Amino acid sequence: MPREIYKTDIEKIMEEGLKKAGIIAVFQYPVRCKYGYILDYAIPESKIDIECDGEAWHKAGNSHDRKRNAYLKSKGWIILRFTGKEIIENIQKCIDKIKTYLI
Repeated sequence: MPREIYKTDIEKIMEEGLKKAGIIAVFQYPVRCKYGYILDYAIPESKIDIECDGEAWHKAGNSHDRKRNAYLKSKGWIILRFTGKEIIENIQKCIDKIKTYLI
């Protein structure tokens, strides 16, 4: 049974910012590996993972995120993490940072 896709408020803000900037990103992008990682937003052709870190799910430096980041980096991915506060207070700054990694 497919899982329900739910977007948090910060994910919705990020999506709107990406769209306004003309950046095509895939929401809930699956990384096929034994761990089955799901990226909040991905730009697969540039191997950019955009993570929207809300307080409810992410604490700075948690072991799951460290392992996930290490795996993704070993496969050539760039991980860009943005806190909910960063996204809410200045989405344009987040978008500008993402643009610096686009090829």
